[in-house]
Amino acid sequence: MIAFDTPEPGYHYTHRPGAYGLAHGADGRLFLVRTKDGLEIPGGGIEPGESAEEALRREFLEETGYELEEVTPWLCIQQFLTQPVEDKFYHKYPYFYLVALGRKLGPPFEEGHAPCWIRPEDALGQMAESGQEWIVDYLRREGAKAPFL
Repeated sequence: MIAFDTPEPGYHYTHRPGAYGLAHGADGRLFLVRTKDGLEIPGGGIEPGESAEEALRREFLEETGYELEEVTPWLCIQQFLTQPVEDKFYHKYPYFYLVALGRKLGPPFEEGHAPCWIRPEDALGQMAESGQEWIVDYLRREGAKAPFL
């Protein structure tokens, strides 16, 4: 499993599985969300009793206003997220899916989330997390290939 960042000594890191979806446009652009922290791949934490796909569909709708039509497992990484100012210390295990957008049901439900289509090369340097930055760069270089979970 590909791993990003290291834990800082003295902090307790909460185990946090997550599910995130990457939608591609025919022109190669990615569907991301702009937040106060930078660009992010839509998705989030898996709640107790939820499957990864259920969490993905819920989080994607909350952050973008879109339902998902197709969901294909693609990649899993490991990352230590350290945000002392916000008191967030997560040992993340995010699953990434290749997705196709379905119906738009309205604006994002989550405050501060602005969906956008952006070319991978333009997203680099703006991603909020190092693992997601790597994924966007991988897609820029290699494109979406067969799942490698």
